[in-house]
Amino acid sequence: MSSQFINSIIEAGVVGAGGAGFPTAVKLAARADYIIVNAAECEPLIRVDQELLVHYTSDILDGLSRIVEETGATKGVIAVKEKHQEVIAGLKQQITHYEKIEICPLKDFYPAGDEQITVYEVLKRVVPKGGIPLNVSCIVCNVETILNVNQAVAGIPVTSTFVTVTGEVNLPVTLSLAIGMSYKKALELCGVETFEGMVGIDGGPMMGRLITDFDLPITKTTKAIILLNQDALVIREKMKSLEQVLKQSRIACIQCQKCTDLCPRDLLGHHVKPHIVMRIANYGLSDFSGMKTALACSECGACELYACPNGLSPRRVNIMIKQEMAKAGIKIDRNEEQKPPSEMIEYRKIPVKRLIGRLGLKEYDRPAPLQKFEHQVESVRIPLKQHLGTAAKAVVQKGMSVSKGTVIGSIESGNLGAKVHASIAGIIKEVTPDMITIEAQGGIG
Repeated sequence: MSSQFINSIIEAGVVGAGGAGFPTAVKLAARADYIIVNAAECEPLIRVDQELLVHYTSDILDGLSRIVEETGATKGVIAVKEKHQEVIAGLKQQITHYEKIEICPLKDFYPAGDEQITVYEVLKRVVPKGGIPLNVSCIVCNVETILNVNQAVAGIPVTSTFVTVTGEVNLPVTLSLAIGMSYKKALELCGVETFEGMVGIDGGPMMGRLITDFDLPITKTTKAIILLNQDALVIREKMKSLEQVLKQSRIACIQCQKCTDLCPRDLLGHHVKPHIVMRIANYGLSDFSGMKTALACSECGACELYACPNGLSPRRVNIMIKQEMAKAGIKIDRNEEQKPPSEMIEYRKIPVKRLIGRLGLKEYDRPAPLQKFEHQVESVRIPLKQHLGTAAKAVVQKGMSVSKGTVIGSIESGNLGAKVHASIAGIIKEVTPDMITIEAQGGIG
């Protein structure tokens, strides 16, 4: 592993583009047998991975090849759903030039893009409960992360992110957007004129978070903006208070166990039993015995938005339990015996088409091709924490002039985090411990 390679990733501020934003330099500093490119597009309606693999094929293959070389891996594997025939055909055309890279076709099920599910589907290796893919000698990276690594080697920092904008928009598209741009501006590019009665989702409909303030900025990890009517099923479910969730659980949970039967992590052998957590939660939180099962929940939402016949939310209850256990200092027991995957794992995968129908989103299941819009970015508000770890500290002051790519936030030595760069050229208008505002010179970034 060359220090120059790792330093280039650090300097570019690369983080996992498709998840929680784990600093990529830390992940790629390890040795592994396999590098897996997670191109499964886990969530319904998101099209970023597909579009990048079509339009940036050689850049992604170059980036993956470099990572395979630097980590000493035997092979790089691109895990992509077999339904994307155009994507696979394009990869096959160019992959012959890369000795250690191959394609692994995946079935169209949810959550195929879950990191641990992806590892199992590609290698038939089970990541230990509470563990990471490195525990089974592999590293998993998002498609855009691979692209960003390739650009980092060329000295190009992360200043933009690819985002699918869909839902109640005139023109569903995938765009490269300046980090710090508002959700509102991104949606206006797609023909949205009014936001009255509308709610957005940053990410996918299953695990994405609600957008109720459209003036907030997009970040390095924003992969989709889905605009929906406030009365949409998905929005109503996400807006339920914890009090409502618990009340409904006490009234309507019939202990049918469907939430457990279809739990992807339980099927892997991680002993996640949401029906047991629901049962115990209905009788108070004084005793944690039996509730440790919640600790391995991936929060994928399969239980609440697909499995439960009564529209209950085991996921939300699991999250609550995990928070309570964290306060009590209770963690996953890593010495617990690892169970083998369930014999039913191949038969209980959730078909994406059926999931989309269950979510009431069929009308939005449409292409969102990558397009380049000539648009003005008058200002950006760039968060100093867009990653796991500590927030970056501002290294600029109000009134300073910056170019696109200038480092505006840095991480102190020894801390986990990622540098932050100016996404447009302009003048620093405001600096706070959380955010840096840049106004474009001449009004155009």
